[in-house]
Amino acid sequence: MDQDHPAVIDMIPIVVFLLMILLMGGLKPFLDLMRYIRTRYPLLFLPEISPAYRQYLSRHFPFYNRLSNKGKRIFEGRVQKFINKKEFIRRDSIHEVTDEMKVLIAGSAIQLTFGYPDMYFDRFVTIFIYPDEYYSRLSGAYHKGEVNAAGVIVLSWKSLKEGFEDQADGIHLGLHEMAHALRVIKKLDDEEESYQFFDSKKMQAFDLEAYREIAKMTEGEEPSLFRDYGATSIEEFFSVSVEVFFEKPDAFFAYNPILYSALAGVMKMDLRTGQKITVMD
Repeated sequence: MDQDHPAVIDMIPIVVFLLMILLMGGLKPFLDLMRYIRTRYPLLFLPEISPAYRQYLSRHFPFYNRLSNKGKRIFEGRVQKFINKKEFIRRDSIHEVTDEMKVLIAGSAIQLTFGYPDMYFDRFVTIFIYPDEYYSRLSGAYHKGEVNAAGVIVLSWKSLKEGFEDQADGIHLGLHEMAHALRVIKKLDDEEESYQFFDSKKMQAFDLEAYREIAKMTEGEEPSLFRDYGATSIEEFFSVSVEVFFEKPDAFFAYNPILYSALAGVMKMDLRTGQKITVMD
């Protein structure tokens, strides 16, 4: 039997314990324990990835390539699960939603939330894919991507692919919009999605230092590592910071170790050179 999976006999006490918890403690402790088991033995609860998808992970995701063999299998299973849960809808001149489109979108989401095994953006079921920038009736402007509380993520395929072509420039639409989705989830305070997600103290530590950086950017007294768009709001700064965190971790840490460490705490990962990618407690 695969060493990553516990022997069936080892699961018997766990099953018995689960039943006891359910009978004695009610649903909440039972769900808590189930989440613990899914975190401890993730491969038991993840589907096998479609072979057609794997090539796009190795081609486009340096993050995935840095993982251990077990980490790769978890990443693959989570990508497949994300794809299974979403409806991808083509817009305008997009004639087909391709495997590559699905994997680049799903991979962006899973890379961002690799520290949160139960996070699949369940509030967002529909993903619209446009060929290029599109006109949004909500804002009355053209966009490359957006997220709204109605449960929709919208992306420009051209802009999404550009983010994968240069993964050292700190600009990545997939990560940017998925980071927005996380802030929306937190703001709506959905109990299911928020379980062990965005530890309040860690997020407060990030926001506190982020506001200092935004003030510096606004005053323009010294050049910032972050692009100007990040200074428009705390939500945009978070998304811009996430892009830089994944694409320029060493430069980020050198520029502001306090801000980097705060975001690493939120993401539950440290991505600096020489650091093994593992999920933090």
